[in-house]
Amino acid sequence: MVRRAAGPAPMSGIALVLGLLLLAAISLLAVMAANGMLLQRRMAANYADRSRALQNADLATAAARAWLDSRADIERQAGCQANCVLPPAIHAGGVLPDDPEFASAAWWRSDAVAATAHPESGAALGLFAPLEGEAWWLIEELQVEPFAESVAGPVIAAVGYYRIFGRGSGIQASSVAVTESVVARPWEGSYQPAPYPPRSDSPAFCRQFDAAVPCGQLAWRQRK
Repeated sequence: MVRRAAGPAPMSGIALVLGLLLLAAISLLAVMAANGMLLQRRMAANYADRSRALQNADLATAAARAWLDSRADIERQAGCQANCVLPPAIHAGGVLPDDPEFASAAWWRSDAVAATAHPESGAALGLFAPLEGEAWWLIEELQVEPFAESVAGPVIAAVGYYRIFGRGSGIQASSVAVTESVVARPWEGSYQPAPYPPRSDSPAFCRQFDAAVPCGQLAWRQRK
């Protein structure tokens, strides 16, 4: 009597199929995890670049403040409140576009002041230099009001109010931040203008005035 060889057990075939399915599932999970990690890295890099752009915008604002605080009374028409002869790199009200945050990078490079350049000569200063990206600023005079209060410290005759736009960019062209600051600046008095370029050993410009004198940043917002 001839006996037939026994075939593979049915359970072995099922185990093979289940093993292949499990391997495919693990491979799919691994691919999904790798894609998720890559997406998170990209999101983190984009966030870091946007943060860098905002830091550069604040850097540009600091450069603009340094320039504004360094101007002398002789550079501005005394007693004038609107459309006056202004110090270099400071614009009269209504000259700048209403929404400079939507202006192109080319417009900023042609109409604004680079944070690393002297506003008059254009010479490189090495100050306010962003590590990566660019930083540009604009100053607009809003109004100048007489100031007649009796206060301690240097006597002044007027206080000017200014709008400063700072534009910063990151490594990527799409990473752009534009901020707007409103600052006050005393004029026509016995104060000492701040040095420009700024020096680390120089006291803050507003520190020489009494607290009743409007001076320094009054408002800030991010426009883009």
